[in-house]
Order: sequence, then structure tokens, then C-alpha cells
Amino acid sequence: MTPPSVLSAIQKFFTFLTFKEKLTWLWIVAFALTTSALEVITASIIVIFTQVLNTPETGLKYLAKIGIRTNSSPGRIVFTLAVVVGVVYLIKNLIATAEVFFQNFSIQKMNYNFKGKLLHRYSRTDYGFYLTRNSSLGTRVVGHDTEIIFLSGMVAIAIILSEGVIFLSLIGVIIYMNPSLAFTILGIGVGVSVIITKCVLPWFYQFGQKIQETSVYGNQNLIQFFHAFKEIVLLGKGEFFINAYQVYSLKKAKIQAIQSSLNVLPRIVIEILFMGGFVVSIGILCLDQESPVHMLGMLGGYLYAGFRLMPGLNRIINQLNIFKSTIPSVERVHQEYIMMAAKKNYVDVPEFEFDQDIEIKDLSFRYINAEKNALSSIFLKIKKGEFIGIVGGTGSGKSTLIDLILGLLSPHQGFILVDEKYPVNSYQWHGKIGYVPQSIYLTDDTIEKNIAFGETVTDKLRLDAVIDTAQLRDFIDSLPEREKTFVGEHGIRLSGGERQRISIARALYHSPEVLIFDEATSALDNETEARLMETINTVSKDRTVIMIAHRLTTLKNCSRIVVMEKGKIKEVTKYEKIENVFNEVR
Repeated sequence: MTPPSVLSAIQKFFTFLTFKEKLTWLWIVAFALTTSALEVITASIIVIFTQVLNTPETGLKYLAKIGIRTNSSPGRIVFTLAVVVGVVYLIKNLIATAEVFFQNFSIQKMNYNFKGKLLHRYSRTDYGFYLTRNSSLGTRVVGHDTEIIFLSGMVAIAIILSEGVIFLSLIGVIIYMNPSLAFTILGIGVGVSVIITKCVLPWFYQFGQKIQETSVYGNQNLIQFFHAFKEIVLLGKGEFFINAYQVYSLKKAKIQAIQSSLNVLPRIVIEILFMGGFVVSIGILCLDQESPVHMLGMLGGYLYAGFRLMPGLNRIINQLNIFKSTIPSVERVHQEYIMMAAKKNYVDVPEFEFDQDIEIKDLSFRYINAEKNALSSIFLKIKKGEFIGIVGGTGSGKSTLIDLILGLLSPHQGFILVDEKYPVNSYQWHGKIGYVPQSIYLTDDTIEKNIAFGETVTDKLRLDAVIDTAQLRDFIDSLPEREKTFVGEHGIRLSGGERQRISIARALYHSPEVLIFDEATSALDNETEARLMETINTVSKDRTVIMIAHRLTTLKNCSRIVVMEKGKIKEVTKYEKIENVFNEVR
């Protein structure tokens, strides 16, 4: 497959930017043009200064050309010109420094803004699509690929732009001084560029692809190592997971070693070409029978231009290599960015109200890449204030139905409406729901921050209320730091019952109208579950409750129980009649 061109990658780059950020690039271009103009002025003055050093009287001729006639001594002329050279060189470098700061701060801000845009697009992604992907891919795209394309790729574009304008400007100076010399140097430069473009740059694109691949799989194995640490230690499988990580780590290290080595070669080649060019320049000037004084000025200009062009050309080539290696990241991020924008999954319904019921009508759903429906022909109406239980065997579709009611999945057929008109895939519906999953995700933070999940400032009154309601008060009061106690990653320092009570407190924190329990007690022993069910029954008063259960005893307070089997509703019944049916589906 032919690798994407640099131009197409740059075009994709700029689709990530806002109109204001594109205007910022005009300022970067303006800085580059200003710096290159100053480089030309500096090179021209150095040519003149070299000639005046050899023959001070020449300075009078140059001053006369700009309308200044003076009888100053040769020493004063040389001194004046030296001061001019110093001032121009100082101004040039101050502006070049400002250019570097402006470029880097602007690009860092673009990087920050784009990450926010990308995460917002991820947050609106269809949950069914999310289920088909490994979480390490998203973390890689946001945390690594985006960093690469902005801090390596976009910086590379800025440096190539700046150095390229300076390179062409200085070549223009040499053309003005001696066309044959300039075209000889330019011919050599073009030849080297063609060789690098055709032979070296494709390697860097392949390196970028391989580094991207090894990074994804290496990171995936690393995450698995730490997430399954307990089982790895107990089963003595440390070497297996370490070796799995090191396979990709070694591949990445070898590629990076080759890439770093190849980055050094252009500098060596350019130095050889520069010294060869210097010898050729002397030969050309001698054949043109230039005077020694004029030749000295030309060589002074050549030396300045050469010493400025040599590192500049090296930087251009290195940045081209870097940019080529970032193209796979550009392709991936562009694909993710476009794909995340392909569909609007959640809608804004400001007038949303829940006063009557939730109606599920002729609902069917199939997961992405699945051959069979997970749910088929579901009809159900849940009235406001009802306590509904859902039971069924593994794979019967219980959790899928809950995800559809939550508005996280979109039906392939039929619909779910609140009060016969409001869609469940709306932000307002999500704001009315308190959700308690089977396995709660706890951040490595305090109990307080895990209850007020995602809140910058915690409402102390609400926090205390939900702690009491979820029956966490005795436990929290027994801790030295109370609600400021850190729970550890995934709540590892807490028991199963304590984690579930924190989950209930989190669900209650925003005063939801609807509570949904998705097998929230399935991982608990009978005694802990019984105590937690007391809590659930207390918090469920005056709310609409939907509960998936795996034990019959948890359903005794339900007004109706929905029995599911093979993606369909088998029966809707009462608790008193459920035991025989429940045993059948178990």
C-alpha cells in the first residue's frame, strides 16, 4: 500500500483546527517571513563587512550608495559597520526567540483544545460501539497519538516552514552574489532532497506504523498486568505477562534505535557536502577570475550562509523524517475524529418531564457485529412510582434491556418513550436516573469524591444526607479521616458491601426520580445482601425503581416482575406467583 503523502497528512492536520487556530498559523508564517528577511539582511551585511575589513575604503562606496558621504577614518568605518552587524544580529535573534516561544505556546494550546474536542466526541459515542473496542485504544489516541501529531508533527511543520523560508532566502542571496555558484549548491541540495524523499522518508512512515502498533499492544499488556495483579501473583503467571509486554517493548526499542541512527546520517552527509561545496566555490570563483578582495567577500557570505544553512537543512530533513513518522498517528486520529462525529447519539430536550410512564413498544436490538438479536419484540409499560423486577438466566437480555432504557443503546426496531413523547437518549433523562451497577467503578480518590462523582465542589448537605440514607454513617465515622479517606484503585481498600453502599450514595447524590439496580447485590453474601436490600428498600420510596436480580428474595417488594428468556419477555407476573417460573429460568 502506498503511504499517504505529506501534503494529504497536512490537510488532515488542519481539519483538527478551529478558524481562530488557522489564523494563528498565519502569524507563524509571518514570523517565519520576518526571520528570513532578517537572515538575508544579516548575510548581506556580513558580505559587505568582510570586504570592508579587507579594504576599508570599500565602505565609503557602500555608504555613498545609500546617500551618506563622509571623510571618516577607515577604523571608524569598520567600527560603525561592526556595530550595525551586531545590532542586526541581535534583533534577528530576539525575533527568532519570540518566534520559537510563539510557535510552541500556540501549538501546545492547539493540542490542549483538540484533546478536549476529541474527548467530548468520545463522550457522545454510542455505547454499543464502545463495547466493541478495547479501552486502551482510546487512551492511546488521546494520550499518545494526539500528543505526537501536535508536539512532534505540528512542531515539525512549523520548523520546516521557518527553516525552509530562511533556506530559500539565503540561496537567493548567493544567487545575487554569484548565480553559477548558487545553482551548483542548489543542484546538489535538490539531488540530496530527492534521494531522501524517495529512499529515506518511506522508511520513517513504516517506522511510525510499527511504533504505533507496538505501543498499542504493549500498553494493552501493561494495563492487563496491573489490573490482574492479584490473580497473576496467586497463579504465578508473572513471567507470562512480563514476556508478553517485553515482546512488543523490544520491537519498539529496535525500531526507535534504527530511527534515531538514521536521523544522524543527514547531518554527516550535509557536513561533507558543505566542505565539498566550499572547495567547489573557491574553484568556481577562481575560474571566474574574481579579484581576491571580491572573492573574500563572496567567501565570507558563503561561509555565513553555509554555517546557517547547514544546521537549517539538517533540521529540515530531521523534521521531515519526524513528520513522516507521525503520519500513522495523523491517520488514526483523523479516522477517530471523523467517526466520532458521524452520528449524534444523545439529544437535548429542555422541556423533558417524567409524569406518567416509560413505554417500550415492539423493541428489538442487535449488537454491532452480532448475527442474532439480543432482544426481540419487547412490549412493556412502566408507570411512574412502580417498583419493577427483572429476572432471567444468563444471556436472557436483562442488562441489554436496562442499557436501552438508560438510553445508552439505540433500538434497531421499535422505541422507548417517556410520557409518550420524550426520547430516553436525552441528557435530561440521564439527569433523572440514579444507576447502581453490579460492578461499580471507584476512582483512586476519597469516599467524598467518589460519591459526588465528577463534581468540583461537593454539596456538604447533600453528601451527609446520602451517606445517612445509604447507611454509610457508622462505617465512615469509624475511619480516622472519615469521608476524606482514600478508597484505593477500584476501591480495593473497601469490602464489597461498602463499595455497593457508596454506589447507592452516588446514585442518590443528584436526587434522581428513577433508580435502576443492575444486579447490584449479586457479588455479595446473603447476610450483606440482606442488609443492603434494607437500604435499597428505604431509598426506593417515592421513586420509580427497576431492579435486575439474581435472587428471588430481593424481589419481594416489586409490584411486578418481568421474566425474560432468550431475548424476549416470557411473562410479567407478581412476586407471589414467581417462584416456580423463577426456578424454570434459573
